[in-house]
Amino acid sequence: MSQETFTDSSANYKFTEDNFAVPDEEFSLKYFEAQVTKSDMYWRRFGGRPDFSGKVVLEIGCGYGALCIDAAISGARRVIGLDLISSRIEFARNIVAERYSEIADRIEFHHLDIDNLTTLDGQVDFVISKDTFEHIMGIERVLLSIKRVLRQGGLLITGFSPLYYSPFGDHGYHAIGKRIRLPWAHLIIGDERVVAAYNKYHPGIECHSIYDLGLNKLKRRDFLKSFDQSGFVIVSETTNAFEGASKLMPLFRFLSKIPGLEDYTTVNMYVMARKTY
Repeated sequence: MSQETFTDSSANYKFTEDNFAVPDEEFSLKYFEAQVTKSDMYWRRFGGRPDFSGKVVLEIGCGYGALCIDAAISGARRVIGLDLISSRIEFARNIVAERYSEIADRIEFHHLDIDNLTTLDGQVDFVISKDTFEHIMGIERVLLSIKRVLRQGGLLITGFSPLYYSPFGDHGYHAIGKRIRLPWAHLIIGDERVVAAYNKYHPGIECHSIYDLGLNKLKRRDFLKSFDQSGFVIVSETTNAFEGASKLMPLFRFLSKIPGLEDYTTVNMYVMARKTY
């Protein structure tokens, strides 16, 4: 697929990590530990943890490294984590060295876009990604890069939430710092006010668009179309997964079946897709 056939309106957006505030060490550590605790639940949403034994695993948007560590502990012989925010990569490297020395020789972290990763073409068994695809700009371009590094028949496993048009799809940015958050409020007040709220709460950071906040605004149908056009076949898909989610999730799943409501009630997607060509 050529650049001209991209359907994602953010395809030509240039990401900058300067738009994101760097959390302090205490917050980063608490967030990391919470992610470690949630790893089992995450894999249950796919029907169970994949068999990583002896495999090469690449994570897109590895953040603080929790899922990479999980894959290595589960037997992967090599795990590569990529993230576009350098402070997260630094944290991940440090936490592995300090707490997981027994697997440190099998994990590596890089402050790198997958488009610029040129040494693993056709060598990766699994590409995994957690809560990242709703942030990716130019999703088809990234999927083509994922397909490039995967071996024939390799699997992409990604779960992400919340989609932009769902009740809190702006990740709560419109109400940041406030106790009460109203569902779908970001759609009512509009993008400009969401961006203004984020800027107000983060002095010194100047964002100009929803894309600057790392939100690609893609809907479920957009993701599925991109998978298909990029040469992936869906092995399994779950939307609005229940476990560990809001008590309203069964209601959202029901409402998403009603014509016209899917875009506004599809909160999460958990997808396994296989490279087909």
